Amino acid sequence: MPLRYSPYDESLWSNPWPVYKRMQAEAPAYYIEDLDCWALTRFDDIWQASMDRKSFTASYGTSPDALFLSRAPQPHVFLFMDPPEHGKYRGLIGRSYMKDKIALIEDHVRGVVRKLLKPMLEQGELDVYALGSRTALELIAAFIGLELEEVLQIRGFINRFYQRESGVRGTTEAGAEAFAEAHTYILGLIDKYRKQRPAEHSHIVSWLDAEIDGGLSDDEIFFSLFAMVITGSDTVPFATASCIYYLDQHPDQLAMVREDPSLIAGAFEEAARFDQPTNLLGRRIAKDVELHGQVMREGQSILFLYAAACRDEREFDAADTFDITRKQRRNLSFGTGLHFCLGQHLARLEGRVMIEELIGSIPEFEIDQSGCRRIFGEFLQGYIAMPIRFQPR
Repeated sequence: MPLRYSPYDESLWSNPWPVYKRMQAEAPAYYIEDLDCWALTRFDDIWQASMDRKSFTASYGTSPDALFLSRAPQPHVFLFMDPPEHGKYRGLIGRSYMKDKIALIEDHVRGVVRKLLKPMLEQGELDVYALGSRTALELIAAFIGLELEEVLQIRGFINRFYQRESGVRGTTEAGAEAFAEAHTYILGLIDKYRKQRPAEHSHIVSWLDAEIDGGLSDDEIFFSLFAMVITGSDTVPFATASCIYYLDQHPDQLAMVREDPSLIAGAFEEAARFDQPTNLLGRRIAKDVELHGQVMREGQSILFLYAAACRDEREFDAADTFDITRKQRRNLSFGTGLHFCLGQHLARLEGRVMIEELIGSIPEFEIDQSGCRRIFGEFLQGYIAMPIRFQPR
């Protein structure tokens, strides 16, 4: 059977692993003709390409929608910038997410989780994904400088924006409408906070007061804010839900983390690797590159298939096995290179604390398999519902 892959092939979304393995073995630099782009699946290839600032550019976008379906210029935000611009714009908020800064807020994060958990523990049931989502949204709201209700409203637009429809590539008509509504709503918030300034150390203030290139336009602030809500509340709920799911599937490992909670950080890390929420991101090729006997031409696009790389046997022993004791020499769960995830330390803290509190508060639980629900798409995947039941406290 000939090897066929496309990020928009819906038949692959629920179980891409056999195709990913074949691509890694037979065509590690795989050409997708109808998109005129290349796909990388091996860990080291993606790692090295992520470090290569001269051959690959983010200025044409990094998502499949931006690279293949949009004719509009990409928003002027650091996610889609190269040096030196990237450093200046990312630097407006980057210090807030440094490892030493994030370590200082662990007690606050734990307080948020315990507040949200308390009524759930009394009921004897909860949705792990919903807990993860609400925790992440409360925290990113504080970082940005928005009210929680405002971030929840934006997240609602995002959920509609990412819904996929069979037979439709990328954003649906309903998704485009949700994006337009989000644009109008967030511009209103920007106007509000110009007049009613939030906390001085918030992202909103940093963006409003930015002096780079004469200051940020309202549209630049809109895209920055929209992107921060997305990145600040996608990965953590997916990875936390999958961590609980796979621990339940491996009772011996669940017993290990109950006995030794110091293993929980590794369990969250392994869940993010084993069930990588971000299927892929991409770049535009800035100059000809030869790899595995193929010449990838300037102007074409390239996809980094993170989900495939995170199960590459060349990098990980028994890559298809969930193992919380795994020691990862390198990690692509949050990207690497110039565009590594800004909030990776916050995400790891949130995930670890939530799992610690769940495991520590619930001696035994049962996953409601009938209520579990995954979403699939060319970009994101994971459990969007993970209900568990337990003895009420």
